[in-house]
Amino acid sequence: MSAPQVHPQTVEEVRSKADLYDVVSERVVLRKSGRDYKGLCPFHEDRSPSFFVSPSKQIYKCFSCSASGDVFKFLMEQDKSSFSETVLNLAQRYGITIRTVQPEQSAEYTRRLSKRQQLIEITELATQFYSYALHSERGQEAITYLKQRALTEKTVQKFRLGYAPEGWQSLYTYLVDQKRFPASLVEEAGLIVPRNGGQGYYDRFRNRLMIPIADGKGEIIAFGGRAFGDEQPKYLNSPETDLFQKGQTLFGLQEAKTAISRMDMAIVVEGYFDAIALHQVGITHAVATLGTALRADQVKQLLRYTESKRVILNFDADNAGVQAAERAIGELKDLVVKSGVQLRILNLPSGKDPDEYLRNHSPQSYLELVNTSPLWLDWQVERLFSGRDLGQAADFQLVSRDLVALLSDLPEGMGRTRYIHWVADRLSQGNGRLAVQLEDELRRRIRRHRWSGPAQKQQRESALSVCHRAEVQLLQIYLHSPEYREDIHQGLTEHDLEFSVLPHRQLWQKILQLREDIDPEADIVVSLRTLCAGDSELNSRLGQLLWLNENNRVALMRPHMVIRASIANLQLDQCERRYRYLSQLWDEASAKHDRVETQYFWEQISEEYQRINALKAHLTLKLGEDNEGPTYESETGAI
Repeated sequence: MSAPQVHPQTVEEVRSKADLYDVVSERVVLRKSGRDYKGLCPFHEDRSPSFFVSPSKQIYKCFSCSASGDVFKFLMEQDKSSFSETVLNLAQRYGITIRTVQPEQSAEYTRRLSKRQQLIEITELATQFYSYALHSERGQEAITYLKQRALTEKTVQKFRLGYAPEGWQSLYTYLVDQKRFPASLVEEAGLIVPRNGGQGYYDRFRNRLMIPIADGKGEIIAFGGRAFGDEQPKYLNSPETDLFQKGQTLFGLQEAKTAISRMDMAIVVEGYFDAIALHQVGITHAVATLGTALRADQVKQLLRYTESKRVILNFDADNAGVQAAERAIGELKDLVVKSGVQLRILNLPSGKDPDEYLRNHSPQSYLELVNTSPLWLDWQVERLFSGRDLGQAADFQLVSRDLVALLSDLPEGMGRTRYIHWVADRLSQGNGRLAVQLEDELRRRIRRHRWSGPAQKQQRESALSVCHRAEVQLLQIYLHSPEYREDIHQGLTEHDLEFSVLPHRQLWQKILQLREDIDPEADIVVSLRTLCAGDSELNSRLGQLLWLNENNRVALMRPHMVIRASIANLQLDQCERRYRYLSQLWDEASAKHDRVETQYFWEQISEEYQRINALKAHLTLKLGEDNEGPTYESETGAI
């Protein structure tokens, strides 16, 4: 059924009640900026916040791509939905009664909305049923279990914990036989399962401690069931339904959101009982994931309530917990880097989870660990160093390789510079001179690792332009200043250098041919033009080299310096290309765990690195000392 035409009065009621900040902050990380909020624009590839939301005016505006509008326009553009669909979705979200232009459409849409309301009613009644069962004789085992976990009655009531009795149709009897809900609707709520063969239903949850899961409005949308003995699975969750999607829900958010705003921080744990235990001791700004990797959409829900955008991941310190933290970082890295989220990782001592830790430690000691927890990047760096012997070449190279991959994800700036300096110091093990060399080496390898994409294309082109200019200057001096031809020939021959640009290489080959074929007194330029006359592209390039503008004339005024700088830049390019090739060979050897090849290529890389540094120093020193004319800083390019 297509969306009905909404009555103008309903449109105005939705417009007045829908909050633009509330809607946008679910999809964009917003920070306070005066009376407004700003963030990265969702309508284009925004690198710095240019998207502003005005709560007072209920409008948004991007000062980069010019996108603007109200809450209706935002959702229509984001969801590619019609105006009527957008109004209806917002009306459902804010509990607004729908009026349509045609009354019969209103009745049909009301029936569609009533299905969700019925599902919510079913889950609410199930919560009450489980709560009643917990406090009945049938719930004694569950009560004993709660006491063993040291949970108070106040906590039980706060989280509305309950008990799913033994028996195949306890809840079915209550909801279908007594409350007269259709079995198919109770099935859609995820509470009963059809028997094999289609003959009847049975309860999904049996003999389990029941933990209701609420949405952001406090409505129960799903359940988690905890087994008491060795029954598997230990935790059984509701299936995904029209009400419940695991990847978009956080346990305890309804109970935690006020405290998250007050503390300006959110703590994310792995298990229901970790979050419940934290709330019981007064640490109420904690939520839990639901057995899936933490996702960006879930974190965005938390960020709506914290101004500083601080999120603490306190996952278990065992292998599974560490892997979960790694997966979460991988999922959130783009959001964290671009939106300035303060993501921190907390591993409790002795590998404990929060529930275990709080049984023997005070809430204050837990909060102290929270406040000193490392940023996600610091945590990952420590993980890379952990268990490695930097005195062993293989371990040293594995750590440095992984550090390059990790730091390459950071944008250029002070943040990346600080981390490069820090890890270089760690790698050097206190050797100051080595730390400086390693820092330069890390920068070089990080730039090489990022050698792709639009920004990196500019870097590549910048490096290539240095070689291109060096070749142009050498050829122009050769053509216009005969007295320096031997210097150029000797410099290229001595260092076994070739021109990298094809027309330049072809011209140089023809020049070498003419050096052997014509009389030394003959005009090589005339002979070269004759030789190139049949090749239109080469002849055009030669003409460009023979034509001098103001900049070219300046180069000819200081030929010694330009020749030395150009030769050195070609050498530098050659060394850097050889360095990249050796690094690739080293990576392949490392991947094969071949210690002999790894050590050999590392020695070759180190030697090449020394040559590169010597060339750079030579360039800077010689150009600075030259007295032929004004000095300039040679561009050496970047890997």
